[in-house]
Amino acid sequence: MIRLRIVISVIGIIIQGFAAVMVIPLLSALLVGQYDSAANFLLCTLIGILIGRIAWQCHNEKNFDDLTRVEGMAAVALSWLSVALVGTIPYICSGIGFTDSLFESMSGFTTTGATILHDFSLLNSSMFFYRGYTQWLGGMGILVLFVAVLPHLAISGRQLFFAETSSASKEKLTPRISDTARHLWGWYFLLTAIEVIILYILGMPLNDAMANSFATMAAGGFSPHPLSIMGYNNPSAEWVIIFFMFLAGANFTLQVKCIHGNFASFFRNPELRMYALIIALATVSLTCVLQNTALAETSLTDTIRVALFQNISILTTTGAATADFEQWADSAKVILLVMMFIGGCSGSAGGGVKVVRILLLLRYLSKVLLKAVYPNAVITVKLEKRIFKEAEIQPVFSFVVLYFLFFAAGGTIATLIESDMVVGYSGAIATLGNIGPGFGMLGPMGSFYELHWVTKSIYTFLMWAGRLEIMALAVFLRPETWSDSKW
Repeated sequence: MIRLRIVISVIGIIIQGFAAVMVIPLLSALLVGQYDSAANFLLCTLIGILIGRIAWQCHNEKNFDDLTRVEGMAAVALSWLSVALVGTIPYICSGIGFTDSLFESMSGFTTTGATILHDFSLLNSSMFFYRGYTQWLGGMGILVLFVAVLPHLAISGRQLFFAETSSASKEKLTPRISDTARHLWGWYFLLTAIEVIILYILGMPLNDAMANSFATMAAGGFSPHPLSIMGYNNPSAEWVIIFFMFLAGANFTLQVKCIHGNFASFFRNPELRMYALIIALATVSLTCVLQNTALAETSLTDTIRVALFQNISILTTTGAATADFEQWADSAKVILLVMMFIGGCSGSAGGGVKVVRILLLLRYLSKVLLKAVYPNAVITVKLEKRIFKEAEIQPVFSFVVLYFLFFAAGGTIATLIESDMVVGYSGAIATLGNIGPGFGMLGPMGSFYELHWVTKSIYTFLMWAGRLEIMALAVFLRPETWSDSKW
């Protein structure tokens, strides 16, 4: 049973919180004298406060201590949609249509990085700051942010924190969920600030350094340059972004534990080891292919840098690019395609299936094969010190099945509409996995602008589903979830 008034009230708090943090892009626009954008951000703030206030008043008691798990999932799912809808206002005021504005807004908040922009002169520097800022907010999780700072959500924070599984690890750093959220956001903010400073020192303009740092740490990919990171022609900056993309795709909880002195939990973590191994193997493979094909005349060091950047960018679902891989041979593209179906670590800013699920499935497969050889043997699936029971493996299988069903359905419909299988299916995995670029006209230097509005709507839905890791959305597609709902 879902009590709609409580869910709507929580959404109202989140929308008001988003309206409050819109003061940052508002101030940035005022500082550079772009008053038209400042007016757009102010309008977004006022509308957000008004809508949020009305929604908040739906639950007069203002007590969320009895928020159920399903209600928490509903609040999380609908909050992401609501914030994305309110976030369209600056785009609409800039002359972009509603469907395109919602696509761009959802792409930002879900840290997908897919864009409908085909002419970057349509937006000024304040709007590019806003694009990056929306990704930064979505990277660690909007709900996690407001659980950390809003007292109204302190008690219900556990349900909201654990419902937003793609942005924060289910492992707590402290007994209080709000304290855990503050630790994660503090580390996230510090890493972003360090990257901004380094990129600025390396010669990147300050606004670009901030926008690219927002996109990097959020594993988003939005860049103010139409040629992405390739447009800066700055190898030193590329190495810096590679390092921070690696951190963005790794478990933030492990990172916080590491800086607090628990180095063993970081370096011995099996998921992190597999994450690093995948990057290493993919980079060696891609380097060999590029040396024999597209980049044969480039030095080995430069080829390694290009291969490493593209692999980490796709694996962590960042989507930034230092090369137009659409021009590469199919033997190189297939390596990136495999990366698209993996994703970052659990508790990271990255999307996708996640490395930990791949690891659990491989270990479970190993168990099944061994049981076929030794039927009487007692074989367990173990990850670190934890032994997984069959019932705990089942949700992993359910997620993977749903993931590929959403991919197949979205890709098939998009292919039928666009009459282009490469665009249809690569766009589906690029949006569902929150990756950004696909292949064909959706490549790293391309845009989603020319797609049919229905295709854009499908991809917008897939971005939303991918950010919620599907389960939090799929459960509400069943009528039984709403059958006993009440106001």
